[in-house]
Amino acid sequence: MLEDERRPFPVSNDWVVGTKDDLAAELERVTQRDSTVLAWTARHDDDQIIDASRVAPDGLLSGWTVGVKDVINTFDLPTERGSPIYKGHRPVSDAACVAMAREAGAVVTGKTVTTEFALFTPNITTNPHDPLRSPGGSSSGSAAAVADRQVRAAFGTQTVGSVIRPAAFCGVVGFKPSRRLLPLAGVATLSHAFDTIGWFTQNVADSATMFRAMTGSPTPEQNLNHKVGRYLSHQWEASAPETLKVLDYSCEALAANGIEVVTIDPLPHLESVFDAANTILHYEIFRVFAWERTHHLNLISDLLQKMFIKASDISHDDYLGAQKILFSARLAHEEFMSTNQFDALLTPSAPGEAPLIKTTGDSVFNRVWTALGVPTIHLPVHLGPNGLPLGVQLTGRSWCDEELLLIAMDAESTLTAT
Repeated sequence: MLEDERRPFPVSNDWVVGTKDDLAAELERVTQRDSTVLAWTARHDDDQIIDASRVAPDGLLSGWTVGVKDVINTFDLPTERGSPIYKGHRPVSDAACVAMAREAGAVVTGKTVTTEFALFTPNITTNPHDPLRSPGGSSSGSAAAVADRQVRAAFGTQTVGSVIRPAAFCGVVGFKPSRRLLPLAGVATLSHAFDTIGWFTQNVADSATMFRAMTGSPTPEQNLNHKVGRYLSHQWEASAPETLKVLDYSCEALAANGIEVVTIDPLPHLESVFDAANTILHYEIFRVFAWERTHHLNLISDLLQKMFIKASDISHDDYLGAQKILFSARLAHEEFMSTNQFDALLTPSAPGEAPLIKTTGDSVFNRVWTALGVPTIHLPVHLGPNGLPLGVQLTGRSWCDEELLLIAMDAESTLTAT
């Protein structure tokens, strides 16, 4: 056990939504807590949600309530992208992921708060564990709503760390599938190289069910012979002491449960990925927001305007060079994982506990994995010295999402049982 551990983080695997009582409890939770957590930009009224639950089709997500990040289109609610430029904007159709969730029986209860254009400007949402702390970003409202049990699941997006980091700060499971595995139709673009749909749930089993609903994947066969790498990344020095203790504790618990855990020094093929990804991201963002920059610059935050100025200096040759670095790194990483028979790597999800609300936190432990396009999942483990959630991140191999979810289930059962 951790020497300064307060208590294991309570991750419930028996919270099942779907009955009238459960739905009533969620609705009451929103009534009681929304003025503190501030997770929603728009929401159906309670009667509409109850009526929708009665007529929702049977499927994998029957009885589930789902929140939708406000950069993802919904035909029946505004999509404002965290910006006054899009105030009141009403799409005519659902994003593909939302349509698939509804088809599988889910009830969309509302749109969750995002940072401005899913970037880094802090917003109004607070951390359910401490209203003075950040819920992370940019999928702030989605992570907070699930953590506060206002919905069973919620969609987010990740371009750098916008699923994993909020999941870490709010103490829920956050899953980012492999790059380009799920359609992005109806999702506002931030970076066409990195944007990925993801989601938040209370436990890995629910995340796996969401995955099946989104992909049509059958339940994979269990493989108990996992090999996991404890990865000492190039960004290791950014970790707080309590983060390293949680990582070490997690490795010890997994090894004690029969999972092979091997320490891996920083990998040379990943050394340049962080900077290359940053170059690609800035180059694409400057071009994606050409219309907003040229027509509504006065409605864009100072932080984002400064980012545009920096990004304008990145040349096309710089961009192509960064893409070549990333292409080589993806091939080398897949070869490394395959040759050494690693199923997943275990790393920090965030530097430490949630920071004060004036920032959305640091994505230092997320950027490389998003750039590589591999699936990643955050698992809550313990509470830190300030009583806030701490956890770990598992990263898998590209297109091996089901295998990563199975490893995460084993890890979750081990970490929550000790």
